Amino acid sequence: MITKQKEYLLINELISNIKNKGLFIKDEEKLKKLLESNNYYYITGYKEPFKINDNYKPNVYFEEIFTLYQFDKKLKLVFAEILFEIEQKVKTVFLNNFSERHGYKETDLFNPDNYDIKNPYLSEVLKKLKEQIHWYGKTSKSYIYYKKHYGYVPIWVLVKVLSFGMIRDLIVCQKNSDKDHIYKKLVNDKNVKNGEIPTFLELLITYRNICCHDDKLIGYIHNKVNIKTTKYHHQFDLLNNSNGYIAGKKDLFASIICIKYFADKESYSKFIDNILNLIKEYSKKINSITKQELMKYMFLPKDFEKLKYL
Repeated sequence: MITKQKEYLLINELISNIKNKGLFIKDEEKLKKLLESNNYYYITGYKEPFKINDNYKPNVYFEEIFTLYQFDKKLKLVFAEILFEIEQKVKTVFLNNFSERHGYKETDLFNPDNYDIKNPYLSEVLKKLKEQIHWYGKTSKSYIYYKKHYGYVPIWVLVKVLSFGMIRDLIVCQKNSDKDHIYKKLVNDKNVKNGEIPTFLELLITYRNICCHDDKLIGYIHNKVNIKTTKYHHQFDLLNNSNGYIAGKKDLFASIICIKYFADKESYSKFIDNILNLIKEYSKKINSITKQELMKYMFLPKDFEKLKYL
């Protein structure tokens, strides 16, 4: 079935399109300038909380949707800061364990004997490792320097050019004794089972990439990851949508729970406070949705900040 083709619209046509959808505009000239440097289609990706069924609520201004779009950009900076800290921690714990137990050279990292040879994904992961080093290493000054002057590249240099996801895959392919040691160093709750940690990391890697690639953060639900119910879930009256989805399993709140297992108390407290401050600031700038509606759109319980104290 052929659907109606989407056509490119000039800015004046976009303005007309906005009005035809039943939205209001506060200042057309300012909006035209805004649309010269902000993608209209990215902005309209934040329209959902301003609608009831398929129709916009009464008296919604397009600038309010843009404000929510701006809120998401600021929120991504908050998440990126702590996720970069966690990424650095994961990479450092991995390289320290591997270097101490198996060697610190590039060749050691490629040696299958340094992993669980029964892991069905090992050959695929090592192939992916080779590809990443090939593509990212050739643009890294540190990589090129060590290769030229020493004939090999230490693992502590390699981890700089490897992705968060690549390091996670290497950890998953480690021998059980290595994984036990790494996981104990990574999480601050010793009651967490090893099998849960790769799922936590998968969710955090996804959110890290959303922040780095400037994709939409609020309202996002992972299509595969579904973390197990943790001790923190039981402390909240979790929101659910019309499809029966319960918050905190594969969404923003789930990522906030996962972050708690990896971050130190000071960083986590600052992280939660920054989210709270942003919600407070931007909920005052948007008249067409309430603070409660905004938090529901984010899948956040109204008292989620108590995670700081749990």
